[in-house]
Amino acid sequence: MHKSILLSILPCILAVAAIGASTRDNDVLEHAYKMQLEYRQGNDAIAKPLVKLLEDAVAQSRDNAKLWEALGHANMSLQGSMYAGPMDMPAMISVGEHARDAYARSLALNGDNALVRASHGMSQMVVSQLKGDGPGLMAGVEEMNAAVRQWPKSPSTRLTRGFTIIHLPPDMRDNQAVIEDLNFILDTAPGGRPEDVVHVLLGDVYAETGNLEAARAEYKQVTGASAFAAEQAKTRLKGGTVSPADITAVRMGTGTRCAMCHARGTDN
Repeated sequence: MHKSILLSILPCILAVAAIGASTRDNDVLEHAYKMQLEYRQGNDAIAKPLVKLLEDAVAQSRDNAKLWEALGHANMSLQGSMYAGPMDMPAMISVGEHARDAYARSLALNGDNALVRASHGMSQMVVSQLKGDGPGLMAGVEEMNAAVRQWPKSPSTRLTRGFTIIHLPPDMRDNQAVIEDLNFILDTAPGGRPEDVVHVLLGDVYAETGNLEAARAEYKQVTGASAFAAEQAKTRLKGGTVSPADITAVRMGTGTRCAMCHARGTDN
């Protein structure tokens, strides 16, 4: 084939190939999104095939930042599903590290993504907490803080930081940052079940820090759209105190029981 002809058609061949890859990647991302929703609705078993789907996809499209981001989210979902069974600490650490590596790859391809930046910090904190790595934990928290400073009006960065550092003991975490993040989420929440759960979460933070009046004010705002949140609020208002076990029961939902907010239908 004449060299000039080859040079003229090569861009067209590459363009067609790129379109094909782009279409395939978009189909995978759409499928992964639907699977992620199923996980959030309580189907823990779907996390493992979700990870496999995206591992296969990035093997074919190694420069697609969105696929790497989705793989990071998938691995965090897989790690969350592992809390339902016997605790396998090495496996949980490994899955968390895979999530962190996927987020890092996504950031290397596109560093201007608020959610991925916050998610990388989240995975860093979670892995470090499981390994007992104090400096690594603080580095993860600072990365989430930096994401919030850079994108202060981003709901995804606020939700990621708030729902992650809330799991730290009150004397170790930035309680004011958690309060600010949860209030930001409430201001942007669509109402209903998610808002009910966040009111309980925020009330518990106030209770832990000694502001019982503010805590009761949050519990009273629970509408009952979430039956779980309504029962939790009722218990807290009736008893006047909040037990650590009750606080843990709600907070587990920020990492492992997304169905509290995302399950199909409504509670009431």
